[in-house]
Amino acid sequence: MHQFRFFFMIFIGSICLSTFLLHNYYPKSIESISWGYAADATLGIMFFNAPIKYVDDWRLSPLFFLLPFLGLATIAQGVINLSNLLFQQKRHSEEWQKMLAKSLENHSIVCGLGNVGVRVVEHLLKFGEQVVVIEKTPDSRFVNEMIALQVPVLQGDARDIQLLEMANITKAKALLAVTNNDLVNLEAVLTARDLNPDIRVVMRMFDQKLAKQIDRALGIPHSYSSSARSARLFAQAAISGDILDSFEFAGTVINAVQLLVESGMELVGQTIDDVRKHEVTVLLHEKSTGELDWNPSPNNTLNVGDKLLIMTDRDGINRLEKTAKKKLTLSKHAAIE
Repeated sequence: MHQFRFFFMIFIGSICLSTFLLHNYYPKSIESISWGYAADATLGIMFFNAPIKYVDDWRLSPLFFLLPFLGLATIAQGVINLSNLLFQQKRHSEEWQKMLAKSLENHSIVCGLGNVGVRVVEHLLKFGEQVVVIEKTPDSRFVNEMIALQVPVLQGDARDIQLLEMANITKAKALLAVTNNDLVNLEAVLTARDLNPDIRVVMRMFDQKLAKQIDRALGIPHSYSSSARSARLFAQAAISGDILDSFEFAGTVINAVQLLVESGMELVGQTIDDVRKHEVTVLLHEKSTGELDWNPSPNNTLNVGDKLLIMTDRDGINRLEKTAKKKLTLSKHAAIE
């Protein structure tokens, strides 16, 4: 609609003007023309099929000569533009990407299409979000992947005001600066805030200390160091392979742990309440049948093949490991001893 706005303006404007003139100035001695008939007559004249007689009136006679050529010109231009856009879409041209990006509203803009950026886009799409990507390197290996996902990719510097405007920054709800350059990320975030003060910004920072300083000085709380966040997860995963994710809250490291109920475990036949007695939080119970139970009932019985999603600290993991040991393993150790 944005691309064809001038075509529609000319077409509709011509119809309205002609309908007005025919309704008000066509001689009633020849024929009385209602508003609907005037509109129908206008379309007929425009397509070389005039349903009314020609009259020699300076207010009406130009319509009989100009409308057919105007209709032919506007329709021809529309066909040319449509064909051009379809051709550009097929080739995934830069102009097509710009048009798609400009048409989005309430979307997220991801600056940087590296290993982090492409995963951010994938997660946003899973959440049902619309995304525009800004990538400086034209031959990035992820560009074609994004185009295949129908995500418009704008090529250029994320700090460029014109490029951010092409991404419709004023109508976007979030900007995520995840390039591998701290300065570029910071400038992109500040520029985005200038153009859209209400936009939510998320910034990747390699220097965690700098991220905290930016938070205090500029009020950008969502500044994250991917290396700092992944380091905690790596360390926790070395301790227990069942940890899915790890984060810090109120000075305590909280772990998301997956617990699989296997044959021979003491957990078999126990209830969710028995697990919670170890001072852990059970968020999700996936039964062996595939059924998901959020915030499961304390009376749910655990069977072989069930999975639990548990939130706990390091001490909670230790308590779970003691409970999750297999009876056969314990018996074997007892026999050796």
